[in-house]
Order: sequence, then C-alpha cells, then structure tokens
Amino acid sequence: MAGQDAARGGFVERLKGKAKRAAGAVVGDERLTHEGELHEQKADAVEEAAILDEEAARQREEAELSVRERELAAEEQRLAAEAAADARDARVEQQARDEVRRLEHEQAEREAAIEQQERAQHASVAAATRRAAEVRSDELRAARAVTDEAERARATADTLDRVVNEDQ
Repeated sequence: MAGQDAARGGFVERLKGKAKRAAGAVVGDERLTHEGELHEQKADAVEEAAILDEEAARQREEAELSVRERELAAEEQRLAAEAAADARDARVEQQARDEVRRLEHEQAEREAAIEQQERAQHASVAAATRRAAEVRSDELRAARAVTDEAERARATADTLDRVVNEDQ
C-alpha cells in the first residue's frame, strides 16, 4: 500500500517536473526549468525509495523466514534430543528391570537349591535315623537272644547242678 502511494507521489512529481520544465523552456525561465528538474529528481528519488522499501520489506520477510526456519530447526533438534534422552532413559529403565528380574531369578534358583539340599539332608537324616533304629532293633533282638541263651544256660547249669547234687 505504501509502495502504491509512493508510486503515485512519484508520478505526480514527475508530471509537475515535466510541466515546469516545459513551461520554463517555453517562457525562458531557468528557475522554473530547474524547479522542474528538481521535481523529476524527487520523482526518481521517491520511486527509488519505493523500490528500496519493497526490497527492504522482502529482505525483512526473508530474514524473518530464515529466523523462523532456524528456530524450527533448533526446536526439531531439541525434540530429537528429548526423544533420544527419553529412549535412553527407557532403555536404562528396561535394563534395570531386566537386571532385577535376573537377580530375582538367580535368588529363586539359589533358594530352590537350598530347599532341595535341606530336603535331601532331612531325607538323609531320616534314613540314618531309620537305619539306626533298625540296627538298635537288631542289636536288641540279638541281646534278647543272648539273654535267652544265657537264661537257658543258667537253667541247664542249675539242672546239672541239681543232678550232680542228687547223685552225690
């Protein structure tokens, strides 16, 4: 919009300049001719200023676009870094969970081995106790048999003693 106003203003100044120059040339007024040239120079300056304003506006837009693109790129990098950090954190957490599971599994295996060992020891103790009871029972039977034999031997000795005493 400002460029259109400047272009109109430059056109008007150029018309004024040409009219004054022509009038100055016709009437022979150097001052009027010079004034016409100044109006034309002003028109050139206004047109050049409008062109430069448009160029400056375009450069500002390009600069703003460039800044925005850099901001977007920086944001993308930040998001990528966050995503990488999140992925790394998730990996570390998963590794920690895996390690905990592994340790729990090892602990459970150790506890199962200890329980199995305890059961084996209890079974061994029970078997040893049974064997000891069997041995004791066998020894008691053997002792009873010896006692019974001793009784019979005493009875035989008593009987022989009586027979010897009767024969005397």
